[in-house]
Amino acid sequence: MYDKYYVADNIQGEVRIDIQALSKAFLWAMASTDDSIREEQLGKVTEKFDEFESNLTKFSKVYSNSELLSKIRTDLDTVENNGKKLKELFDAGSSDKETFEYFNDVLYPSIDVVVGDFKKVSVEVSEESAKLNAMVTAVDIIFIIIAVIIIVLALGYIKIASRALTISIVTPVEEISKAAKKMSEGDLDIVVNYKSEDELGGLANDMARATTNMRDIVSDIGETLVRISGGDFTRGTDNAEIYIGDYINIKNAFDEITTTLSRTLNTVKEATTQVSEGAANMSQGAVALAEGATDQSATIEELTSAVEAVTTQTHKMAKSSNRGSEMAVTVQNNTKQGAIKMSEVTSNMSGLNEASKQIEQITNTIEAIATQTQLLSLNASIEAARAGEAGKGFAVVAEEISNLAGQSNEAAKNTHELIAKTLELIDNGNKVVDETVEALNQVQESVENIAQIIKESGELADKQVVSMDEITTGIEDISNVIQSNSATAEESSAVSTELSDQAERLESLMSQFELQ
Repeated sequence: MYDKYYVADNIQGEVRIDIQALSKAFLWAMASTDDSIREEQLGKVTEKFDEFESNLTKFSKVYSNSELLSKIRTDLDTVENNGKKLKELFDAGSSDKETFEYFNDVLYPSIDVVVGDFKKVSVEVSEESAKLNAMVTAVDIIFIIIAVIIIVLALGYIKIASRALTISIVTPVEEISKAAKKMSEGDLDIVVNYKSEDELGGLANDMARATTNMRDIVSDIGETLVRISGGDFTRGTDNAEIYIGDYINIKNAFDEITTTLSRTLNTVKEATTQVSEGAANMSQGAVALAEGATDQSATIEELTSAVEAVTTQTHKMAKSSNRGSEMAVTVQNNTKQGAIKMSEVTSNMSGLNEASKQIEQITNTIEAIATQTQLLSLNASIEAARAGEAGKGFAVVAEEISNLAGQSNEAAKNTHELIAKTLELIDNGNKVVDETVEALNQVQESVENIAQIIKESGELADKQVVSMDEITTGIEDISNVIQSNSATAEESSAVSTELSDQAERLESLMSQFELQ
């Protein structure tokens, strides 16, 4: 509304300026003696009449006093008609006096009337504008008062709403915070005392469900670990359905632990069976070695008797050269028997050599089994370490298995050393036997020629005594070898028995586990 009065005041001001310009143009035209200037000023008069019409149209849209507006239109029409009449006087070539009198007596008074009309408009617009300003000021004051009232009411509402908001937000947040704190301290026995249909109520319900799920999972983990620590590896968890989202990794870990440990323990059981079988084979080899040593001992006794007989005959031959021929025959016969016995000794020594090599092969097998058992024990220890607390019991079993395998390996090494010594002694015995055979051949040759060299029988008898002493020494060496073989057989038997006992203990330990 204020803009309306402002526009009306501006338009009436423009009309008044145009009227003054109109008067100025007429006066300029009357005063000029130059026809071109006169025509130019009269052209401006025509333009001003057109502007009157345009401004009056605009003015009628914003000015509401129809009576004064009608008077202004009539007075403007009068000015326009008088102006056209004055222009006709100019065009007709009227005298300056005539045109001036018409301007001064007719046109200017009509212009003065229009100016008076617009002065009234200006006064009226000013008054209406002042009234409008007063009304706007009053409205502003009213609005300010209303705004103050609204602010006071809003502050009161905010205080009430703040109290309600505190109850509806702070209370559930405190409950949820208490629950979260208990959860962070490891206490999953949580109850959220807040029920609501809003977002915080939903959050409280979600917190309650989360703690329930977590409590169920922790309880199931404890039960599963107790079962696994008791040796039951037949399955992972009994409640796979509670493991959801990221908790599935825990279920998968249980499944992998039980599967891996079952596979490892099955491998250990198979290795234990192999160790037990190897111990049995070793025991059989030790028994065979002991029996061979007994047979060799009997053979050595026979050989000793034969050598003693030869020695006796040799001494008799040395004491009595007169009985040389008879003794030569006797010696020849005894020498033949000695050669036969030495052949038997050689055969028995070869058998002893083969038996020792077989024992060495058996010992190699035991050593390989012990090495494999140590590797399996190492793998079992690694798997037990991965299992953490659940694998501690099995780690103890794996360590005991490793110790047993180490003892088996040490026993096998000792057996190797004993067999190596036995083979060395057997080689020495073979050399002695070869020397004995050679000596017997010499004796036999001497006996065959004894008739011709009876005079040398004494010397030959002395040499034969020396040879028989060497044979006796060789026989003693062979006896020592046999005794060593017998001791080795006893040790091998003891080792195999111990290994068998350890294998039985390991099988007993393995029977405590339930495997897949």
